[in-house]
Amino acid sequence: MTKPLAALVNLNTNNILSIKRALEFVGFKTEVINEYSNIDRFDIIVLPGVGAFSKAMKRLEETSLIKFVNEALNRNKDFIGICLGMQLLFSESPEFKKTNGLSFFNEKIQNFKNFNVSKKTAIGWNQVKFNKSFFDDEKDFKIFNKEYFYFVHSFFVDNKKKEYEQGTSFNGDKEFVSVIKKSNIVAFQFHPEKSGLLGLKLLKATTKKFFL
Repeated sequence: MTKPLAALVNLNTNNILSIKRALEFVGFKTEVINEYSNIDRFDIIVLPGVGAFSKAMKRLEETSLIKFVNEALNRNKDFIGICLGMQLLFSESPEFKKTNGLSFFNEKIQNFKNFNVSKKTAIGWNQVKFNKSFFDDEKDFKIFNKEYFYFVHSFFVDNKKKEYEQGTSFNGDKEFVSVIKKSNIVAFQFHPEKSGLLGLKLLKATTKKFFL
């Protein structure tokens, strides 16, 4: 059986080796993408990232990667965004300077420093409360719901709209969106690839249709 192929969009903001290894561990072949490529070659597109929103958008805009990512989103290609890769899907971020995002979702990114929270930069393990509807199998919901995953972020999606919200977490008393899903588009604020065996299992559960 031929392994499914995952495209890793290279934002040059972090080392993507960890997500590459994680995807290969759960059964994918991977290819790092630095410029536009034929989207039909790939089974799934992955937009990872740690770093500044403005720098990542500049990288996308100065290369043909923005065309690649927008084509994936507009064609409802299987897609996973991780951390900064989730935030880029939204309309705007104030990080360093106000910067427009990909606007796949309309809401804006917020800064924890403007809220009464426990951590202005949330680094470490945090609980994720999933919606049952995120999983096709109720057994998966029981495995992952209210478990802890690894986060590194100072900015977040405020949960004013519930339509695509599939998981939430707290920073002190402030609830924020940690999982979103719209059809084949899935994104996590946390890092499943840095969340140990449970994170690898979540990647496997999220992509299980490729291995049936």
